[in-house]
Amino acid sequence: MRWRQATALLLTTVLLGSAAAAQSADAVAAHADYLRGLAYRNGSDGLPVDAARAVAALTAAAEGGVPEAMFILSHMLAEGEGTARDPAAARRWLEVAAQAEYPEALQEMAMRAMSERDPARAAELLREAAHAMQHRAHAPQPD
Repeated sequence: MRWRQATALLLTTVLLGSAAAAQSADAVAAHADYLRGLAYRNGSDGLPVDAARAVAALTAAAEGGVPEAMFILSHMLAEGEGTARDPAAARRWLEVAAQAEYPEALQEMAMRAMSERDPARAAELLREAAHAMQHRAHAPQPD
């Protein structure tokens, strides 16, 4: 187990109990991977721009269930940024982000549906995106 997962597990075990703590530690680790991926992609937080490391960190975050990471990773795979271009994998990650009700992924899927001449599907996806945006707007904000 990586040190950050172990630390998160220890802290959350004290607060939540073992089963919830393990789940929470995984979520904390995935979010940390997401933030590291962004830092490598953008060259921030003292890290150099390194698209390959960004892909690796964002892949770990996406596999850990972070919809934002799934969405960014889909774009990096589509463009071949930091990795070989992989349109099929890019589409899969976009679809998984949309299934997780990530509004931007739903909007992009709607645009694709329009380009594929499926206005009914596009309208459905846009309704889902609007609903997801409402949830985001009413979600508690971190301090």
